[in-house]
Amino acid sequence: MAPEAILSLRNHGDLKALAPVVYYEGIASFIALAPALVPVRLWSRTWVLLAGLLMAMATIVVGFQAVSVGTRWDLVAHTAVMQTNQREATEFLLAFATPLNLAWVIAAAIGFASCIVINLRSPIPRLRTSLITFILCAAASSMGLIHFCRYGTPVRKPVRISTGKTLMICNVGVNFRHPILTLLATSYNYNATHDYYMHLFQQVADHSERSKGGIPVVGATVPRVVVVVIGESASRRHWSLYGYHKETNPELGKLESEILLFSDVISSSVGTQVVLREMFTETSIPMPIFPVFSAAGFKTHWISAQTPQGETDVEVAGLVQSCNHRLFLNAVYDESLVQFMRDAVESPGHQMIFLNLFGSHVRYEDRYPAQYDRFHGDSDKEKLIAKYDNSILYTDRVLAEMIAVLRERHEATCLVYVSDHAEDVYDSIPNMYLFRNDAIATNAMYEVPFLVWFSPEYRSGNPGFVKAAEAARSRGYQTLAFFQSVMDLARLRHPVFDPTLSVFAPEFVQRDRHVGAAGRIYRWDPKR
Repeated sequence: MAPEAILSLRNHGDLKALAPVVYYEGIASFIALAPALVPVRLWSRTWVLLAGLLMAMATIVVGFQAVSVGTRWDLVAHTAVMQTNQREATEFLLAFATPLNLAWVIAAAIGFASCIVINLRSPIPRLRTSLITFILCAAASSMGLIHFCRYGTPVRKPVRISTGKTLMICNVGVNFRHPILTLLATSYNYNATHDYYMHLFQQVADHSERSKGGIPVVGATVPRVVVVVIGESASRRHWSLYGYHKETNPELGKLESEILLFSDVISSSVGTQVVLREMFTETSIPMPIFPVFSAAGFKTHWISAQTPQGETDVEVAGLVQSCNHRLFLNAVYDESLVQFMRDAVESPGHQMIFLNLFGSHVRYEDRYPAQYDRFHGDSDKEKLIAKYDNSILYTDRVLAEMIAVLRERHEATCLVYVSDHAEDVYDSIPNMYLFRNDAIATNAMYEVPFLVWFSPEYRSGNPGFVKAAEAARSRGYQTLAFFQSVMDLARLRHPVFDPTLSVFAPEFVQRDRHVGAAGRIYRWDPKR
């Protein structure tokens, strides 16, 4: 079993033994305060200084997440920090460094500094005062343990948003979540999960025999080129093809008769690494699926416009290391991918090309050239929405160019596009920018665009499959095990192939789609 199924803070039931420590501030308050009560002045001052600085840094990190994004610090947030790079971190801080958020950081820093100075200058407490404080802290900690053991629930529960789009704060004692223990717990969970998957991804060679066995579907035309485009943070609620009031898809709109647009597709998470892992690893054992395509005769390419992830990363790099060709372009505009795609398409033999876009990741204005700055706004809200819509407009142009590259080949080719996840850009609550977080888990954070393009040669060689795909456009689908659908597009069969998981297959089985930290069942609103 994957470690996050046991260790993830999002599943409180699996953390029953750890929850009293993680969730009750009294314990950490006791641990932090008791050494400061010792009669030796130097020891007391040293502990106050160290504990105060550590508490200040932890509170500002955890608190900034809460005041800027509106959600608690969890494994997803910790993973994002551990896998980021300097550019992404700077962009995130610039995007959320509002005057109000900066004021909170300054106030918190001043508050902690004042408390530290007051404690350093205060006289040593009398023995009676120390004893009373010690007993009160111990009693508070004990009450937390007794409460948990008796009722079996942690002090804090997730924040959710109801289906009626009303902000529901479903938590008790939110102030009792200690920042230091929160960071320690999420750090432990992240390291365990990261090490687990990195170990598996590095064992690809040990599973070479498992990769073999891919054969073409009898009577089908295997495409010479399959292009899989993975978008970044794109919401279908901001695509005009899905009914958005701004014209954000002028180029794809011209190709509307050629593409299949799927109306009800969602991601499995709001974190890129988690989504990619679930899209491209086998269901039974989390091994990358790329060697299956290679063993079937396709040369696999992973070409990314994004920056290689941070120094501790490397789960994405580990995931795709089994591709025959890998290239990270280090944060360039997505149009740069087109020429590399063209080079791969023109290579002889069968090609499976995975393109990872820069897309619509925050900061939105950094994701498109100046000539695509077409939408504007007056208020801060309107300006932010406009920048996001401009990034969607640019993606529209890039996808149209990629399709053009395939069309001019006059051979059996296909392209599928899906975003890794979406973002809630004032979509669920008119006056709230909710960004994305699995603790809040609004529908808008998961609703992604999904389209497929077939060349005429592909259509004529696979008429039955194309007809089945056209009939599947309204299916409710989640991008878990997305590789099953890619295998179907490539007209391949393999022992790991399960037609009930391919959105294109007549045998596809509709399943409950769970989203968010609480694992609620997603319900699609066709009016949105």
